[in-house]
Amino acid sequence: MLKKLVNEAYFTLRITTTGPLLVRSGQATISGPDMTPVLTFRNGRSEIFLPGSSLKGVFRSHSEKIVCSLKPRVVCYPFSGNEDKIVDLAQHDYRVSCGEMFTRLVKPEGGEERNLEQNTLRAALEARTDLAYAYSCPTCRLFGSTGFIGRIAISDAYLASGSFTEQRDGVGIDRLTGGASHGAKFELEVVSTGVIFETDIHLRNFEIWQLGMLFVILQDLEDELIHIGSGRSRGLGKVVAQISPQGRNGRPGGFVISTIRGSREASKMPANEVWGLGRWLNDGSYGTQSDDSLAFTGQVESRERGIRNERAFTGEALDSLRQGAIQSFIKRMQAWDVPPEREWTASLKAALLEKGVAR
Repeated sequence: MLKKLVNEAYFTLRITTTGPLLVRSGQATISGPDMTPVLTFRNGRSEIFLPGSSLKGVFRSHSEKIVCSLKPRVVCYPFSGNEDKIVDLAQHDYRVSCGEMFTRLVKPEGGEERNLEQNTLRAALEARTDLAYAYSCPTCRLFGSTGFIGRIAISDAYLASGSFTEQRDGVGIDRLTGGASHGAKFELEVVSTGVIFETDIHLRNFEIWQLGMLFVILQDLEDELIHIGSGRSRGLGKVVAQISPQGRNGRPGGFVISTIRGSREASKMPANEVWGLGRWLNDGSYGTQSDDSLAFTGQVESRERGIRNERAFTGEALDSLRQGAIQSFIKRMQAWDVPPEREWTASLKAALLEKGVAR
C-alpha cells in the first residue's frame, strides 16, 4: 500500500504533564533513585523525553479498549502467539492476534507436501499486502502487525519547555500489619508538573474511520483520561494533550491533511470534502469502501508545498472534521464483520491461491 501515496495527515501534539510522570529507563544506578526517567542525548546534553514507542503503545491499547466497547471480538489480542502469555480469549473481548493468524497460515504443522503449499502461500502473502490489510483487525490496520507496517508514525516527544524533575519516596506495605515493610523503601525521580513535550504524528493512506479512531484518542488525552508511563495506579502519568496551533519545520499549525498535486483523482475532490483511502482507490480493494469520504464545514488554510496540496484544519473546520470522523469510526466498528477463525483462515487461503501474486 505504501508504494502509492494518496493522502496524508500530520500534526504536532503538545503534551503537558498535569502531575508527576515517570517513563522508566530500566537501567540501575550505583547511587541515586531506584527508578529514573529515560534520557536521550540531544542538543549537546542529556535530557528527558517520551519515547515514540511508548506513546504508540498507549495509543494502541486505548484504541483497543474503545473498539471492544463498541463491538466485542473485533480487535485482536496482540500477544496471543506468545507462549508466556496464556490467555483464554473466549473469556475476553479479543480475537487471536492477526500476526499469529498469518503465521499459522504459512507455518502450520504438517508434512513436506503441505509445507510446499505453505511456501506458495507465504510468497503470495508477502506480495499481496492488500489481502494482509483487508484481513486485519482495525487496530492492526492503523498501528501495524507482523504482517505489514502500520499507517501511523509517532516520533519521540522532546522537551518544549524547561526540564524539571523531583524526588519521590515510596514504601512497600506489610499485608499483615498494614504498616511500612522493613527494607522496602524505594525512591523515584519523576518529571514535575507543567513540563511540556512535543511529538509529531504522521498518518499515511488513511481511511476516514481511522481519523475518527485517532480523534477519539486525542479527545481523551485532552480530557486527561489517559495516563502515560509507570505508576499510574499511584497517581503518576497524568497529562493533557492538544493539537498545537503553531506550525514548525515549515509546516502549518493545526491538523494538516495533504494530497499529491497533479493527480487526476485529486482534481475531482470537492474543496469541502476529505477523501479516505477507499474513495481514492474506488474499487473495494484492501477491504475498503468506496463511500469513504467526509464533508466538513468551516474555512481551512490551503497552500501548495512541493508536490503536495496542504489543508490546515483549525477552529470550526477542525471541530467539523473531528465530529464527522468519529461518527464514521463508530459506524464502521459497529458494522465490522468478525468471522470465526476457521472461516477467516479458509477465506484468506482461498483468496491467496486464487489471485496469486498478481497485484
